[in-house]
Amino acid sequence: MTVLKDVAMIATNTGRSKAYLQAMSQFDLAPSFVFVMKEDEKLLLPGQSQNDKKKTGSNNASFRNEVLGVTFEPQEPLENTLQISKIPFKEIYNTDINSSHVIKEVSSRPEPVFIYSGYGGQILRKGILGTEKKFLHVHGGYLPDYKGSTTNYYSLINDNECGASSLFLNQEIDCGSILLRRKFSPPEDKKQLDYIYEPIIRAKVLVETLRAYVDTGVWKNECENLGGDTYYIMHPFLRHVAILAG
Repeated sequence: MTVLKDVAMIATNTGRSKAYLQAMSQFDLAPSFVFVMKEDEKLLLPGQSQNDKKKTGSNNASFRNEVLGVTFEPQEPLENTLQISKIPFKEIYNTDINSSHVIKEVSSRPEPVFIYSGYGGQILRKGILGTEKKFLHVHGGYLPDYKGSTTNYYSLINDNECGASSLFLNQEIDCGSILLRRKFSPPEDKKQLDYIYEPIIRAKVLVETLRAYVDTGVWKNECENLGGDTYYIMHPFLRHVAILAG
């Protein structure tokens, strides 16, 4: 296992965080430390599905994408993966990435880079960005063409493909430096886009980004993040159209 000593992580009880940690483990990579943001068990926050509230059991579904080489178990508890991979972690009972509590905890760590996998829709503000940490995020969309929210539904309609891009976040939405971006064929079952397929393709891009850093020792930019369109949360009817497209 290659431990990235200068890379920590902010994780949540979401499919995306689970997929990231499971994929890193499968490819023998690990952050040096993880903060796990915790929510009230009764709440379903943006980015969470019912799978994130279910307890693990013998009938857990496992999704294997042979092309990408990633296996994802949505009901596997985040803490199980951390313990199996022997990654030190601390639970933070706060769901707001911009809170003074979270800022204090992040500032206390020596790692200069944090993989950011927070709850859906949260934008990093001046306070957390002012910690002088770099926040590595994997956007669910091909940058700079598709910025904003639910962009893979728009790319399904426009191009019949999906995308994911890694970048360092700044105060503008999806406008940080692009480290790596990839296009992917749509999932066989497009109903799985939100909570199964997109976490897998984001995890694949994250692993490729981290592996490139391990191999070279530097964070290389693939291209400038200029232009493109910003999209907003797609109406449920149009999501249905996207699922039926192609």
